[in-house]
Amino acid sequence: MYCNSTLVRKCSIVLLLFLSKAFSAEITTSIDKQSLTVGDVLTLKVTTVVPKGAVVTPPSFDSNIGNVVVKEWNSFKKESDNSDSITFSYKITTYIPEACTIPSLPYLVQQGEKQDTLLSKSLPLELQSVITAETVDIKDMKPQLDTGRAPLWWLWVLIFAALTAAAVFIYKKYFKKNAAAKDITVPLLPPYEEAIAAIHELERQKYLIRGLIREYVFDLSEILKRYIERRFSVNASEFTTEEMIAWLGVSGLDSKHRQSVDWFFRTSDPVKFARLVPDQASIDRFMKETMDFLNATRPLLQETTAAPADKTAVAIKSPETSLDSSKPAAPQNSLSDTKQAEQTGENNAV
Repeated sequence: MYCNSTLVRKCSIVLLLFLSKAFSAEITTSIDKQSLTVGDVLTLKVTTVVPKGAVVTPPSFDSNIGNVVVKEWNSFKKESDNSDSITFSYKITTYIPEACTIPSLPYLVQQGEKQDTLLSKSLPLELQSVITAETVDIKDMKPQLDTGRAPLWWLWVLIFAALTAAAVFIYKKYFKKNAAAKDITVPLLPPYEEAIAAIHELERQKYLIRGLIREYVFDLSEILKRYIERRFSVNASEFTTEEMIAWLGVSGLDSKHRQSVDWFFRTSDPVKFARLVPDQASIDRFMKETMDFLNATRPLLQETTAAPADKTAVAIKSPETSLDSSKPAAPQNSLSDTKQAEQTGENNAV
């Protein structure tokens, strides 16, 4: 009976040892270095060896473990026949310039209904100073040297030179060219010749062939106004149609000429400003009326020798030559009569 009880006790002990062996778990803690400077990063590894299929739950914490800052962490598992090895790797650092300790961390191991808690080893960290022995003795800083103000005369000289160069450039580019252009005065053609040249240039543009009737009438109207302005010394270029018609009434021109100019401006206004397209007969008449008026009012040299009865017409047609018509015409007539008498005497003598 004694032997049986002893045998049962031994079997129980062996069974308990077997069961404890079946759930045995181990934990190891390591760090790649124990001394670091502020902000330096080191690696902490916690490895647990647990029974096959057991689950290891690491401790939950925020980014800080005391004075230690966990920047990142991960885990990896290595399996064997009877056990599993699970390693937790942490990247840690500290920003407090004093010695600190990585505290012990709990890891929960669970297999079925059985649980166990493994504690990692606490590890002290040694902080190294970034100030070397050579820099401990800080010497007094030297006072700031007073060098005085930098001379500014050269800056004023540079500004004056730049302004002078700019003034010379502007004078040569604008004022000198304008002054030279004013000195060169091109004599204007007489009103009639200038109007004829402008009409030739208008015809060269071929507005009518290109269908630009409005532009054609507009330019021809400006030519006629410019001729009237220079020929009769009035500000015709600035006249409206009503002002032009009013001037015709006091101009002293023949009725035929007044009606010609009156028709031209009354008919051209709708073409210029209302974009009215006239018929071909009106288009042809614009140039005809213009040329007839130019030829009828053109100053002629022979008008100075016209008969006294025509003096009024001459004065109306050519104000510029009316001054010449007021001169005595007798010398010219007497000279021609003398030559005629001499020729008659020579013929009688023969």
